[in-house]
Amino acid sequence: MSPIRQMTDDEKKLFTIFQKAVEAEQSAQAMYREAMALCSDPKMREILQGFYNDEARHEKEILAKYRKLKEEFGIE
Repeated sequence: MSPIRQMTDDEKKLFTIFQKAVEAEQSAQAMYREAMALCSDPKMREILQGFYNDEARHEKEILAKYRKLKEEFGIE
């Protein structure tokens, strides 16, 4: 599929930022998983699980928007 239009330099940078944002969300999820594995307090584990869930949701939201933009630009 050929691009619908050429991306500007700023738009290319934005795609890079989206990719970095996904990586950051995945890194945060790994950090919270590690913290939960080390945690024996049920209340603290619950808090950490909530943080983990938030990061997983953020990743899904970012990926959905990223995929939509890729589709709009005709990028595979």
